[in-house]
Amino acid sequence: MKAVIIPAREGSTRLKNKMLLEICGKPLIRWTVENCLKVKNVKVIVATDSTKIRDAIKDLNIDVEITPSNLNSGSDRIAYVVKKRPEISTIVNVQGDEPLISPDDIQTILKKLEEDNVVSLYYPINSIQEYENPNVVKVVLDKNSYAIYFSRSRIPFSRDDNFSFLKKNSLINKHIGVYGYRRDVLLDFAYNLTPPPLEKAEKLEQLRLLYHGYRIKMIKASKNTIGVDTFEDYQKICNLLG
Repeated sequence: MKAVIIPAREGSTRLKNKMLLEICGKPLIRWTVENCLKVKNVKVIVATDSTKIRDAIKDLNIDVEITPSNLNSGSDRIAYVVKKRPEISTIVNVQGDEPLISPDDIQTILKKLEEDNVVSLYYPINSIQEYENPNVVKVVLDKNSYAIYFSRSRIPFSRDDNFSFLKKNSLINKHIGVYGYRRDVLLDFAYNLTPPPLEKAEKLEQLRLLYHGYRIKMIKASKNTIGVDTFEDYQKICNLLG
């Protein structure tokens, strides 16, 4: 079975209770779930530690799994669900704070998982402000569109301070944190692979996969997205969807 699993915890740190913040009369989590429900032939599951989040979406055609509150990350929350459900073979992890995610991009990830173990999304960076923003994760690609490295820093770094050169040659790309996994890879990632110092330094868990030898296929997203991490992000989303 193919599944889109949406981790959604109540205790967000940078923006309090963000999953329940209203956007045009609907909580943030509901926007994300409703977009995921547009994907064909998949089961949509929300993995949450919150009965409030469950109640905000309980009328939708989804499963809601209540997970322990002490899990470290969204990936751990997803792995907890997948381990209990052996029928799930392929997983797309969509963060609950991604209300603009394209159903078509999720469908493309699922298709690409027929060839690759791990798949994710990127989108070209067009402004120097985004390039310099540490809240925007950047990804460097090889010639076959596999990830070489992820960072919050300016990568690749232009020694000549030539932003136009980087942009012209499609060298600067934003990572959109939506992941597709085959079941065995996700469970290996969550239960067997040791988080390396690189992951701890950057606070980016996808570096664990690269460090341990997994390849991450990167697909260009059909559009840019905004993950809601700060109040400024929330205001942008309200303006876009309002």
